[in-house]
Amino acid sequence: MATTNSVGALRASGHSRVHIGNVYNEVVPVPERPETPPRPSFIIPFRRDDNFVERRTILDRIHRACSAPASRAALVGLGGVGKSQLAIEYAYRVRDTFRKQNKEIWAFWIHAGTRARVEEGFKEIADAAKIPGRNQPKADILQLVYQWLRNERNGQWLIVLDSADDVNVFYGTDEKAKQTVTIGEGMRPLWTYLPQSSNGSTLITTRDKELAFKLTGDHRNIIEVGPMDQDHALTLFATKSGFQDNKDEGTELVEELEWKRVEFGPHHMADLV
Repeated sequence: MATTNSVGALRASGHSRVHIGNVYNEVVPVPERPETPPRPSFIIPFRRDDNFVERRTILDRIHRACSAPASRAALVGLGGVGKSQLAIEYAYRVRDTFRKQNKEIWAFWIHAGTRARVEEGFKEIADAAKIPGRNQPKADILQLVYQWLRNERNGQWLIVLDSADDVNVFYGTDEKAKQTVTIGEGMRPLWTYLPQSSNGSTLITTRDKELAFKLTGDHRNIIEVGPMDQDHALTLFATKSGFQDNKDEGTELVEELEWKRVEFGPHHMADLV
C-alpha cells in the first residue's frame, strides 16, 4: 500500500512558490516467519468406539481399496447404517498399522455436507500442517492445501470426506454455491482440489451412488453398506445394552425390527438401548 505526503512549498519571491516534491511511503506486508514443519497428526474428531461391531468383510474391502497409491473409495448407503462408524474405525486401524511400523501418517476428517464446511476442513488442514502463506490476507487456501497434499515430501495422508451427499457441492457452480465461497479466488469446482497422489488416499461416505462414482472413478471402489444382519445386530445389542446373556430378548427385538422393515444400524440401536 502506497501513501503520498506533499512537502510544503517554499516562498521564492512575491507570490511565487517552489514545490520541493512528494515523499512516497511504501507499506510492505511483513513476511511470515518460517515455521518448523510439524510431525504428521491424527486429526479425527471422534473417539474410537469401544463397542464397535466387527464387520470384517466391509473393513477388508475398505483396506484393499485404500491401500493402492492415489486411491479413492466410497462407502454408500442410507443414513444411520454405520458408514461414518466404519470410516472412523478404519482411520484408527490405519494409524495403528503405521505405529507398529514406527511410521506416521496424516489423517484428516472433512465434513462434506456443504462447500463452506469443506473449505473449513481445508483451513484446518492448512493450520495443522502449518502450510506457508496460509495467513496471507488473500491466501487461496484450497490451492495451498491441494499443492501441499500433492507433495510427497510431506508424508502419507488419509482424508475422510464424510456425508458427501450433494453432487453440487463438488461439481456445481450455481449461484447458491458461489455465495458460500469464503476462501481463495475464483470458483473452481471442489472436486478439482482433491488430489490423487501416490502418498495419499481418500475415503468418502455418501448416500449418493452416482456421486460416489464421479469421485472415485471406479465402480470397484464403491462399497455398499446395508443394514446389519441379525448376528451383527445381536452383537451390537449385547454390547450396547450390557446384557451379554439376554440373547432371547435381543433376538426378539431384532426380528421385530426386521418385520417392521427398520433399516438397522448403530444409530438405531443406540436409540433403542
